[in-house]
Amino acid sequence: MDPCNPDHRPAPGERAILDLGPEELFVVAALRAWVAPVMRPGTPHPDWREMFRLAGVASAGAVGFDLLMSVVGSAAQRIIEVRCCRCPSLGADEVAMLRLVNAMQDADTLAALDVISDWVPPGSVAPALRGAQRFAAMMSAAGHRLPRQAIPVAAMGRPEGAVLH
Repeated sequence: MDPCNPDHRPAPGERAILDLGPEELFVVAALRAWVAPVMRPGTPHPDWREMFRLAGVASAGAVGFDLLMSVVGSAAQRIIEVRCCRCPSLGADEVAMLRLVNAMQDADTLAALDVISDWVPPGSVAPALRGAQRFAAMMSAAGHRLPRQAIPVAAMGRPEGAVLH
């Protein structure tokens, strides 16, 4: 996606960045800031480490986030959609990152694995999960808990018509 212009508006069905709470905004901003120098080297971009410092998230959280992102960045089995820092809407993988952090904060390892295993091959899941756990734990320790999210069954990849009992 090309850098957003000032008149860019979220497409129908996309979640707007302005609808995010502060904790969610922190996660998306850190994600975009981590990716920005990779996608557009040599251009000005926010410092994701400074975001962690300003949010009061311990350095161990930044290390966990960097581990998660380094694993995803080097082992992704498909293109990971992360929008530019100015984009007013969220991409599917940015929403997935919010689901991942939410799952880790709720100790829902299966939901976290669902996100991570979509991004990386089996051999890279464990280190990515370790990074995500550390990142989410340090966010929680700093008082930054994501709101609980109601994720529709279809979004979790269950086949239509499946009955669980």
